[in-house]
Amino acid sequence: MKDQTLLVSSAQKLKQHGIKSTPQRQAILAYLMCSDEHPSITMIHQYLQKQDIKVSLATVYNTLELLAKSDLVSEVALDSAGHVRYDYFAKPYYHLICLECGKIEDIFDDTYLELEKLAQAQSDYEIVNSRYDVYGICPECQQKKANT
Repeated sequence: MKDQTLLVSSAQKLKQHGIKSTPQRQAILAYLMCSDEHPSITMIHQYLQKQDIKVSLATVYNTLELLAKSDLVSEVALDSAGHVRYDYFAKPYYHLICLECGKIEDIFDDTYLELEKLAQAQSDYEIVNSRYDVYGICPECQQKKANT
């Protein structure tokens, strides 16, 4: 990870969420903050190794679990190989997930948060988090089907 600004920003995010900042945690969070590919644990581990950052697969797994519990990252749907994918959660959005190829797209629209307000009003629950995913067939896969 060469971008010092991103590492400093990840360290600040960790501190804001009461998480001890280590070089490995900073690097994992920084990668997720700048990635738009919704990486799996293995993808993150491989990326860090290519960057000469010494981190075990177990450390990546444990860090992601900690970051997810702290609502810094979210677990996205399983990919076609059955691996959980991860995403940095900076502002409200939801995912479009292709049922054919597994592609995941972010839709930056917070209107789904109205459902949280409705749920809270109807149940008296204190809503702390929600997840909204939309499943369908992406345009590329639709085109492939049309051409077969």
